[in-house]
Amino acid sequence: MNQQVETNAQFDPDLPTASAVMASLCCVAAQYASKPSMELAKLALDLAHKLTAPEYAESKLITEVAQQLVRQWKQILYQRVQTRAAGMIMPDNRFIN
Repeated sequence: MNQQVETNAQFDPDLPTASAVMASLCCVAAQYASKPSMELAKLALDLAHKLTAPEYAESKLITEVAQQLVRQWKQILYQRVQTRAAGMIMPDNRFIN
């Protein structure tokens, strides 16, 4: 699957290496796993987008992983929006937050 990911990726001088971006993303993902929120999902997607910036393309693996992370976090955000919309349609559903 050779799919292009559109980004407005920008290098972040506070995160000078791909490893720094990945470490930050791992921290956010761990927080998201323990207490999911739209804000954490958006932050994770933002970090994944940053990782696609040319300055972080230290290897083909990093480039591919960054693109996959963008796709996955977009999917997570999409699912959260869908769940939220379903909760608005069916407000009595106690399983939807």
